[in-house]
Amino acid sequence: MGENAQKIGKKLEILGVDLLGMFKWNKKMSDKEIKCTRSTHKNAEGKSKKTHGIDLYMEYNDPYIGGVQGVFIECKNRVWSGINKTQIESWVNEEINLIDCARNNSELQEFYSDGADKNCALLLINCNDEKFNQAKFDEYLSNIQIPNKRTPYKVFIAGNNMIEKWDAIARMIKESYHDDLSVLYPSINNSQPISEKYWSINHLFSKYVFCETKEQVPVGRNGDIHIDRVLVIFFFDKINAESFQYMWSMCRSFQYENQYDVFDICFWTESRDENNYITENFITILSNYDDGKVSQDIIDTIRIKFLLNRKLNPVDNH
Repeated sequence: MGENAQKIGKKLEILGVDLLGMFKWNKKMSDKEIKCTRSTHKNAEGKSKKTHGIDLYMEYNDPYIGGVQGVFIECKNRVWSGINKTQIESWVNEEINLIDCARNNSELQEFYSDGADKNCALLLINCNDEKFNQAKFDEYLSNIQIPNKRTPYKVFIAGNNMIEKWDAIARMIKESYHDDLSVLYPSINNSQPISEKYWSINHLFSKYVFCETKEQVPVGRNGDIHIDRVLVIFFFDKINAESFQYMWSMCRSFQYENQYDVFDICFWTESRDENNYITENFITILSNYDDGKVSQDIIDTIRIKFLLNRKLNPVDNH
């Protein structure tokens, strides 16, 4: 295996198995090659493909679809000059073609859970030369052209910034919540909220993720323990008053206000100014939300936390 292939393989192991494993996805297979069965599948030279490579395939139970969601995962490790709209389109088409041939491949059936939905792919694009441009990357994604398919497939794309957010979430789950955090799936088919250990791929790309945990709190001098229910909100939206209020409107809509004893708001920030804005204004904005109807009792239970953004100086995260 060449040096570059080794780097890609190592990055895949870290991002795929270790990181997505933190979100309770199960690794089912990796490093597989299958024959291409569609004459319409072409390689970069326009010739018919002979094989498809599967870097990684993982599964998790998903209440949103009422079963097992399978995800084909591909990791691209490139310098920034090798990442552009045309290249991303090519990678996406590769994943779509892979799903075409892999989802019903007889040689792979032993790796799939019964009834697993195998219509989803996750493309991890890692820029490895510190020149990653988030604004340009977003522009590429907004302009890529995807061919129509008779069977709809879901292809999710994550660049450096998204991968760094996931790493920060995983770190906080491990360090602050001791890997004891459940994700809330509110209003599944108008039923009661479902709480599960695993994250869906939709959660990983959401601006707000609601989770819950329990916390032991000493009471009095006799060693008594009270168990607090803690709502943990991971916040990835814009840092402004409107986003803060919208987040709390969801808490109210899902009736979380009266279900929890403590509220941890975990912010992803891009600058020290954003940290300062949150520290100085968040509580005041919520206190005045909806004419001050967020009670002081609730305000007193809110704890502000900051996810670790490695691009910022450590002091900027506190």
